[in-house]
Amino acid sequence: MNLKNLKENDDFIEREVKKESFNITLYYFKSLCDENRISEHIISIFYNTDGIHEFLEYVKSFEEWSLIEEEKTGVEKLFNGFVLITQDDKIYTVKLDKFEVRSLSESTEESVLQGPKDSLSEKIGISLNVIRNRYRQDTLIAKSHTVGQSSKTSLMILYDNNLCDHDALVHLNNKLENIKVDILQSAGQLQKLLMDSKWCPFPLFLTTERPDRVVTNLSQGKIVFLIEGSSWALLGPASFFDFFKSMDDPVELPTVGKFFILLRYIALIITLFFPALYVAVISYSPEILKVQFALLIAGNRISVPFPSYAEIIFMMLMAEFLSEASIRLPRTISSSATTVGGLILGQAASQAGLVGNVMIVVIAVVALSIFVIPINSMHQAIRIIRYPLIIFGSLFGTVGVLIGAFALIAYLCNLRSLGRPYMQLFANH
Repeated sequence: MNLKNLKENDDFIEREVKKESFNITLYYFKSLCDENRISEHIISIFYNTDGIHEFLEYVKSFEEWSLIEEEKTGVEKLFNGFVLITQDDKIYTVKLDKFEVRSLSESTEESVLQGPKDSLSEKIGISLNVIRNRYRQDTLIAKSHTVGQSSKTSLMILYDNNLCDHDALVHLNNKLENIKVDILQSAGQLQKLLMDSKWCPFPLFLTTERPDRVVTNLSQGKIVFLIEGSSWALLGPASFFDFFKSMDDPVELPTVGKFFILLRYIALIITLFFPALYVAVISYSPEILKVQFALLIAGNRISVPFPSYAEIIFMMLMAEFLSEASIRLPRTISSSATTVGGLILGQAASQAGLVGNVMIVVIAVVALSIFVIPINSMHQAIRIIRYPLIIFGSLFGTVGVLIGAFALIAYLCNLRSLGRPYMQLFANH
């Protein structure tokens, strides 16, 4: 059989089994088939039969078997968990699949209203099994690597040979050859090792625990990294706009899906620029506002002893503390503790005259807006970038905010993910 494309996969097995009088060749994916069942129900029986005819009669006793004539049909069978048994010019198929549904847990970090609920596994073999069952293309290539001088962590790279950017693949292989690390345990560590600059706050790779997101990105030409011991996959090359897509978007009606995407970009603008613009307008250009609104804010801040930039940075830091506390505390008490803490902190600060009521509203809007962004790694980058923009706004007013915005866009345009532009708008979708 001509299975040149499939033989490039490290989980594809071609095994010849010989006896004195006859021999057979087995083809299967070890990520899709149960090798224990293959050994017990095919190889052991093969050695215990007296002739090829007796063995083939045994093969026909399987509930799901067939004799096929076209190699294309055989390839399709391979992706459905079948073992191909070739003897002379005949091709038999037997289903001995391994589907690891019971080993999968529910996705907890990327919630969706519709669509699959399962997540990837910490075992590469199980994750690969799930992905191959959802992406049944003979062009899907799986290559294994080992990273970490002490940990010897297994790493599997997946890509569609017809769709992926081969320049990005060459760039990746060069990166992997130059990785020098003692221990590798997570997708986040691998991302840092693959980035050109360790000080870049923006994620240049998508991280996900969802098999459906992995399959969708494979069909868009991206490269997927599976790490042994981590249930998170790394996807690249990524663009800035990939981080604003939810797996609910393809499920929703087109108008609804586009509306939700628009909401996320509005939330991005609010959480990124609203604090800086508030400081700039209050400090330098209150005449921009309507007279009633300007007087309202001025009256509200009479008792506040701090300038507006110190007031907003103080409240944003308190919000950051609450957010971190919700992550670090046990799940049973984190939500109630941070909710009560936030209410008490906001009310007490307002009554003490440390912050104005308008400022609390601004912080609440900014805090809510950032959680509309679906990918957590982008949250962290946006949270950091807001502070330099506030400083620019406090020093130079609205002009400073505009300078900061242009500097941010220029910086993003200069970033590369596996050699591809980070701000590439019309990537493969």
